[in-house]
Amino acid sequence: MNCDTYAEWLSAQLDGELEAEHLTELNAHLATCESCRKTQRIMRGLAAEIQGLPRLAPTDRSTLAINVAIHQLAPKPRRVDFGPVMDIEELAEFLLVSLETVGHYLDDLPSFELGGKLLFRRTSVERWIESREHGVQSVESFDRMPAEDEFGRITVNHP
Repeated sequence: MNCDTYAEWLSAQLDGELEAEHLTELNAHLATCESCRKTQRIMRGLAAEIQGLPRLAPTDRSTLAINVAIHQLAPKPRRVDFGPVMDIEELAEFLLVSLETVGHYLDDLPSFELGGKLLFRRTSVERWIESREHGVQSVESFDRMPAEDEFGRITVNHP
């Protein structure tokens, strides 16, 4: 055994965490090792000084700054309440993919432009996904498929 191990045991002893089976061996080593006895004296002195220090609580401002920092680092919760129409960022989040991946499929995805902004109907995207899963229908047939409007009514789009 080396003195580094005994120093760990001294620390555990000060914390009241040293296993009883090591206590006899530690005491036997301390009887023969001046270096470890010195380490024990230093550790006991530091522990006594630390216990004498006043207990300080963080200010409300410090606590708030810590909480803000933690929440900025925490992952944002996954959004689950997508509306009937999504922009490209919402579509990427809805599909759980990067914007780059959406860009790769942009020519295939059913979309429309409004006010210079590319938008995606959720129901059309869901049907596009189903068609890719089953390989049953082409994207062009989406315009003639039944769909639900925002009130849950079935509608059929005609080209």
